[in-house]
Amino acid sequence: MQRLPIAIVAGHVALRCVGGCAGAPSEAPSETSTHASSDTSSSALFEASSEASSSGAFAAGPTYYRDVAPLLASMCTECHRSGGIAPFSLGTYEEAAPFAALVARSAALRTMPPYNLDNSGACNTYVDAPWLAESDIATLTAWAQAGAPAGDPAHETLESPPAWRLDRVDLTLEMPVPYAPIEPIVDDYRCFILEPHLDEDAFVTAFEVRLGRPDVVHHLTLYALDSAKDEQDAAALDAADAGPGYTCFGEAQVPSRWLVGSGPSDRGGVLPAGTGLRIRAGRKAVLQLHYNWQNGAAPDRTAVDLKLEPMVAREAFVQRVINTKFELPPGLPAVTVSATEPMESDYTLWGVWPHMHNLGRQLRVTANHAGGESCVAQVDRYQFHWQLFAFYEQPLHLRAGDALHLTCTYDTTSRDTPTKWGFGTDDEMCIGFFYVTPGG
Repeated sequence: MQRLPIAIVAGHVALRCVGGCAGAPSEAPSETSTHASSDTSSSALFEASSEASSSGAFAAGPTYYRDVAPLLASMCTECHRSGGIAPFSLGTYEEAAPFAALVARSAALRTMPPYNLDNSGACNTYVDAPWLAESDIATLTAWAQAGAPAGDPAHETLESPPAWRLDRVDLTLEMPVPYAPIEPIVDDYRCFILEPHLDEDAFVTAFEVRLGRPDVVHHLTLYALDSAKDEQDAAALDAADAGPGYTCFGEAQVPSRWLVGSGPSDRGGVLPAGTGLRIRAGRKAVLQLHYNWQNGAAPDRTAVDLKLEPMVAREAFVQRVINTKFELPPGLPAVTVSATEPMESDYTLWGVWPHMHNLGRQLRVTANHAGGESCVAQVDRYQFHWQLFAFYEQPLHLRAGDALHLTCTYDTTSRDTPTKWGFGTDDEMCIGFFYVTPGG
């Protein structure tokens, strides 16, 4: 299995919000455009639901306050709230009712909540996956079909669960100065060299992101620089680029090791117990931020808080299965690329990050071994902006002699020329990133 020498485009992180987040892919359902084209029906739905609520109709079926509000609070309102990254709020009955049909349809199609991996149990399940149970989808569908009844406000459950917070901060890495995204660059990738000031090696076991401007930051990635040469190369890029930091589309532009990544609604979390990612003493780090100025170009100063341990039972690494030598013919609804990586020793797989670009539609990883084949990861509706590391509820074990097999499927009907592997968003990739520890 390949140790990751350069974290390729690893910063593209999922937006855990229900709705049209900044830079949402065009093939995803557009809540704003759908609502704009159906103002009349939305108004009628709201009026009908108000009448139903006041008359006591639909009392036997799902109601907003008793059944729907808790679902929206747990899965939606972190982004769909006043001031959130989503384009409309679902925080109150008056806000949610006009979008009842859209919410139900998005849930039934599993285009929302945004999550690339199949969490049904057919191919593993993941820690804290934003995944609606079939019964929850049925509730939203029945509520919309009944006219979005409000129900009894005494059952009101509007507040989202308390935001996760890091229980201890051992190191804070913060942008040295504020930075404003450059217009008219819609997607501005900027890297900042940071100094951890560590006298001894330490291991990241959890992290929390504090975004200076959540409405402007699309995602971030923190990289470790493991050699003086890498630091010198990064410094040269910084010196050659006017303004704070340097332009770094897709990656840090120098050999680097991925530490943590996060999107606007993913404030961080805890890495699998007993594992951690090393930060070397005396070495610098690079913080990459992807800004999307469609929500403005206000200055941002983001920080990442880290929980560190001097030692962990298992040092973790980000490794990959990858195909870099392919060319996708244009005009086809399904083009498949694959890669196989034999295991030279035993590994434990704790998490997976599937990665393609805008043409990607499905991705599957299997483990091939003497006893047959087992599913490692399945993506049925890939979206470029919904990427993050997902950690297995039960880690997977690979033995020496096993092989990981990766298959990526693309839709090239939108292209009239071949598409090759590359770092650009209009290029393509086929990668499975894995959070692993050596040994079974």
